[in-house]
Amino acid sequence: MKVTFHGDRIAPHGFTLVIIPRFEGEASVGRINPVFPSWLSKPHRDALKRRVESTDFAGKAGQRCALDLDNGSQRIVLLGLGKAPGDAIASALRRVGAAVWKECADLQAKSVAIWFDSGGAPVAKSESSALIEEFFGARYRFTRYQSGKQKGLFEPQKIAIWGLPSLSAKELSTLQSLQDAVFIARDLVNMPPNDCHPSYLVDVCRNLARRTSLSCRVLDGKKLERLGADALLAVGKGSEQPPFLITLSTPKSARKVPIVALVGKGVTFDSGGLSIKTAASMMEMKADMSGAAAVIGAMKALAEKKLAIEVRAYLPAVENMINGSATRPGDVVKTLSGKTVEILNTDAEGRLILCDAIALAEREGADIIIDVATLTGACVVALGTKYAGLFSDDDGLSQTILAAARDSGELFWRLPLAMEYNDLLKSPIADMKNIGNQWGGAITAALFLKRFVKKARWAHLDIAGPAFDESGGGTIPKGGAGFCVKTLVRTVEALAGR
Repeated sequence: MKVTFHGDRIAPHGFTLVIIPRFEGEASVGRINPVFPSWLSKPHRDALKRRVESTDFAGKAGQRCALDLDNGSQRIVLLGLGKAPGDAIASALRRVGAAVWKECADLQAKSVAIWFDSGGAPVAKSESSALIEEFFGARYRFTRYQSGKQKGLFEPQKIAIWGLPSLSAKELSTLQSLQDAVFIARDLVNMPPNDCHPSYLVDVCRNLARRTSLSCRVLDGKKLERLGADALLAVGKGSEQPPFLITLSTPKSARKVPIVALVGKGVTFDSGGLSIKTAASMMEMKADMSGAAAVIGAMKALAEKKLAIEVRAYLPAVENMINGSATRPGDVVKTLSGKTVEILNTDAEGRLILCDAIALAEREGADIIIDVATLTGACVVALGTKYAGLFSDDDGLSQTILAAARDSGELFWRLPLAMEYNDLLKSPIADMKNIGNQWGGAITAALFLKRFVKKARWAHLDIAGPAFDESGGGTIPKGGAGFCVKTLVRTVEALAGR
């Protein structure tokens, strides 16, 4: 597929599909002649005007108005962007990118032109990136387990864009590589848990290390016992699948550079343990390793960059199941840090595997730790399914992550790391318990993790809401969203000074 940018306003003749994005109000009947491109012939312009009138197209976000010309040899599609440009232009163009792919697939269009007019408002290169990034991302389908499904997806041969700043071949390749990393994360989350188990994640990471400059280390049960990672081991005790703590690392630098640790929750299936979930709540618990999937995807992308920073991924991988050896509510375990935890709810397992991984990351010299996890339903109650929660006591790191998220089109909201709730984690018999009360569950989970960070700058990303798209009505099919891959990559780039 060839992508080209055009600064001139030559008519896009010969394209099977022409997309014309319009801001709200621009396509009203009274303004139709000034805003529709001059290359449209008068008969075609009149036909388009009648179609706009009949469909009440006004450029509102998500609106669509289509007209087939010359016996179907070319289709003109108006796409609504919503209100006039401003800070939201990138998000509007992301919608266009996804919609363009759908139009291409529906029409099997071999060539597509996008004719954009910002109405005189300045358009940055980042807006071009947003459109192309979403266009690449909308190609994703997961058909591995569907017999008879065509493996290859339709792709147009060429896409030409007018009215947006051009991107170089290298920039286009970088965007493609980043989306490929997102696809890796989506694939891992979408795989069934009988195939995507802790041992499979070990194989994935080892294979990734073989193909890239990354190094891989695998700590199995015996090594974890020697380390004293009993919190992680406690979660995996009820499963026939052995637990692991996997690390992936970029090459060490001869210079003094910051070390960033990305810690991803890898519960490949979560039954809740003896504090068992309901059947309905278990149906999508294969997605409880979305944090680990996002970190693996991010490390794949980062392996292709030569950044002035060292990055290490820590991936605790377990199944939370039930057998005669399963951890009981009321058990007390000693964590890798030496602190003890009274486990009162075995379904609050993510924090138990993360705390050992975080403690190991800091013990091994991490300067910055960012953990990613589908950690709490409470975060979904607070923010819904579109936003992830950000917790940190470091304002600078928080702003870096939020800026990276904005550039990536991923939604985060910073929530309070309320120290007033620390007493909710008090235990009468251990250093702490693994749950608070019924209120502020996302906050108390973050406070629990903070207890295992001594010196490093730290942020916790609770992605429980957007990690798995249950509706499939957005820009991706139902299933794993690959959420946070792009934010992690761009955060590390910012920390490296790029």
